[in-house]
Parts: sequence; C-alpha cells; structure tokens
Amino acid sequence: MTDVVAFGSDKPPWRPSRRLVAAALALAVAGLGLAVLLTRGGDENPDGGEPPAPVAHTPSGCTGSAPASERTGSPVPGRTGSPAAGRTGSPAAVTGASPVAIVIEGACHPGAGLDRRDTTAATGPWTVVVRGEGGSLGRDGAVVTYPVPREGDGPGKVVKRLGDTYARVRGDLAPDGLKAIADSITVSGGRPVVRPPRGMSVVATGTYRPASIHEIRYGTAELGEQAALGSGLTFTGVAAAGGYEDHLYATGDLSSVFGGNGAIAWEPKPGLIAFIGYSGATRTAAADEALQRLAGRARAINGDGWRALAPTVAGQSNDIP
Repeated sequence: MTDVVAFGSDKPPWRPSRRLVAAALALAVAGLGLAVLLTRGGDENPDGGEPPAPVAHTPSGCTGSAPASERTGSPVPGRTGSPAAGRTGSPAAVTGASPVAIVIEGACHPGAGLDRRDTTAATGPWTVVVRGEGGSLGRDGAVVTYPVPREGDGPGKVVKRLGDTYARVRGDLAPDGLKAIADSITVSGGRPVVRPPRGMSVVATGTYRPASIHEIRYGTAELGEQAALGSGLTFTGVAAAGGYEDHLYATGDLSSVFGGNGAIAWEPKPGLIAFIGYSGATRTAAADEALQRLAGRARAINGDGWRALAPTVAGQSNDIP
C-alpha cells in the first residue's frame, strides 16, 4: 500500500503532522510493492462516486523488471517495499543501493531515458537519514546534514558544532529527540556518522545533492491522459532522497524541486524517492487523479532495463532549491 504525496505550484507549504498522517489515504500502486509515504489526508473520491476508469494501455516493451523477491526488502517495519535491484553503471548516490528507474506501462521506448549526473555531488554536504520505527519519508525522523554554515537552532532543527564545522539535524521529532541525534554525530573521512538513539535507526547515507537522477520522459498523449494533463511532457524520476527529505522537513513541500505543473512522489525504498510529474496544463484535481492512475501503471526496472532505454547522460549540478 502506498500513500502518494501530491505537489504542485498552487499548493501552499505543508508540514507533515502525525494527525494528518493518521488520516492519510493509502493507495495501491500496482506491481511496485512501494513503501508508504505521506499525504495531506482526505478521500480519493470525496463525492462517494465510482473511481475513475483505468486507462487502457498496451504491454510495455521495457525490460529488466525486478523479480518479486527483490521488490520486498527489509525496510522500516510496516513500510515494506523496495525498487528493482541492479547496477546502473552510474554513481551510487545512496550507500548500499543504486538508483533505478520507474517506467509507465504502455509508453516505453529507447531514447526516453535521461541520466542527470552530478559528478561533483560528493564534494558537497552529506546526509544521514534517521527514522523511528514505522517512520517514512518526511515522517517520524530526521536528516543529518554535514557540513553546513553556522546557523542557530530553531523549530524542528538543532545545529551541532564539530570543531570548526557544523552539522544540522532537521526533522519532525521532539526537540529532545533531535538533540539526542545531534549528540551522537561524529565525523569520519569528512562525512557524518550517526550512532542513532534507542528506538531509531539509520536508513540511508548519501550526498545531499543526488549524484544521479534517472528520469524518463513521455509525450503526455502517449499515456492517454492529455485530457487532464494537457499535450505537453510527463516524466518519471528516481533519485537519492537525503536532500529531498531535508527540504521536505524544512518547507513541507517539494513542488519547486520536481518542476513542471504538478507531481506526486513516493518512497520505493528508504533513501530513494520516486516521482511522476507533468508540464503543459494547469494543476487541477483531475490532474492529480491522472497522476495517481499513472502511478498505478508504473513499475520499477533494474539496471538492465535502464540501459535498454539507451539513456542520454547530462552533466549538471543536481541542486535542491
């Protein structure tokens, strides 16, 4: 089961709360076994009517799907699911996991892949994602970022001095929980190391800026959703989530990160973020429903499947605004 987060330029900033998460609507995302994410809550069909009819599509030519056994790793209890495993040949942005890709059935062809590769990501800050039992992206956890400029503590944030440098702990935990994480931080080889307090665990370590974003682009008409999403571009992406999660804790919103008119996102595996977005039409409730239908048609592919798309490599800085 997956709770899908919707982001768009018309959504006001939102900070996750446990009360809202408890009311969140779980959506089944077919074929992915995805982990649970946050939502704003509410019903998929507030009018009580029938859900939208599924979009007809033909089998995909994409290869390299992970076997079912590889889609169900051992992440945080109660939040099972992982993306397809497999090496991609691009820089690993999360310790112990390589970036994968998400394809939408019925519209997959060579040349659609774009590897947004940041070869300087390791020269910037590093992150450690810490979560409590049952936590998920942006919920019941914190992100340690090191090094950061000198700054003061604040709501949802504790800063620790480490010699001449500083580390920041940002999350939705109580102040004493954030401080406990800060007290456990050490530095080894220029990277932060966290010995998590009791009841918490480190779920991912990686660069703040993702070293690689695996994006696949589609003409929206190919997907049969142009009535809701316009005739522009629809895209999927997978990347390391450390910086994204820190941004989510800081602002409560990721709309400025994915670009386009709107997007939905989920966590296929702790430390990774997957998203589907579009450009070409104003964001509406119908657009959100269309993105949810596309998520239902999405599946993870492994490194072989990604390479079969003959992705183009674009060198760039994967800054997170």
